[in-house]
Amino acid sequence: MKPKGEPSLIEIQERLEKHFHECLNHLAFIKNDEGVLYKTMMSVNNLGKIDVYHYIYFLVQHSKRHLSQMQKIKIEFNELYDR
Repeated sequence: MKPKGEPSLIEIQERLEKHFHECLNHLAFIKNDEGVLYKTMMSVNNLGKIDVYHYIYFLVQHSKRHLSQMQKIKIEFNELYDR
């Protein structure tokens, strides 16, 4: 997945934040353990089948990590070029 410059970094960050909030909404919606009733495949680290609740939770944490990385890079970039 090589960066091609499209969409812009701001659009990517906005999409990732939207994805993050959508996942949180899904988790709130399945708060009565309905998510454990269904399984889905998780190809990351060959985890195999996991329940939907844990799959969405993984997506939330993964999005959070990327948003945090983007923020750190932005701060580092600004520090380099604000001198």
